[in-house]
Amino acid sequence: MNDEERLWRRKVRLRLARFYGIVDLGVLGESDPRGAAREMVAGGVDVLQLRAKNREPESLEPLARSLRELTDSAGTLFLVNDWPLLARRVDADGVHLGQEDLPIAEARKILAATQLIGKSTHSMEQALAAEREGADYIAVGPIFATPTKPEVEPVGLPLIREVRGRLRKPFFCIGGIRKENLRKVLESGADRVVMVSAILRSADIEAYCREVAAMLGPKGLLTAEPADLSE
Repeated sequence: MNDEERLWRRKVRLRLARFYGIVDLGVLGESDPRGAAREMVAGGVDVLQLRAKNREPESLEPLARSLRELTDSAGTLFLVNDWPLLARRVDADGVHLGQEDLPIAEARKILAATQLIGKSTHSMEQALAAEREGADYIAVGPIFATPTKPEVEPVGLPLIREVRGRLRKPFFCIGGIRKENLRKVLESGADRVVMVSAILRSADIEAYCREVAAMLGPKGLLTAEPADLSE
């Protein structure tokens, strides 16, 4: 498989993805991140991200490699938060960047040509800017107040409809989303969601993920050729 085909396959999987889970070491505390990741993948997440704020990327490499192996065997996309070099070293499917991280153009210089880039945004203006920068997907939020980003003001449900009408790239809604409010998020126009605390703090991670995946419904069918995914 050449680089163009590999990138196209990743973009196809991204467009089909509806359920994005984050293995956040800050939320997990002393809990086993590998075990949590296995349950999330078994429960049906389409994308798995490793997030570890205030940790050196070198210390995360063994964990990142094990999660890469797990997700690769399951056909789940694997992304690393914040660290393009770590994503490159473990051959992750891509990296996720925040507003304070490297610009997308700089991250592209570090990553392989086959790797994806996502970006967090907190307004319509930021979402459009991320699309212009060349993000492969965009995270929009926090939709509701969330303990993982207490410093960021919730953007609310109305932004979902606005973003849906203007963005061309896939976007995921994030922030305080859980089973109890998921229906409202979907009714507001979301197709894709990210969950963190709701998953990691559940008594049975796999069962929780299965419930969410069922609420999101089956993935759509995509028949695009590579040229259709070049934007």
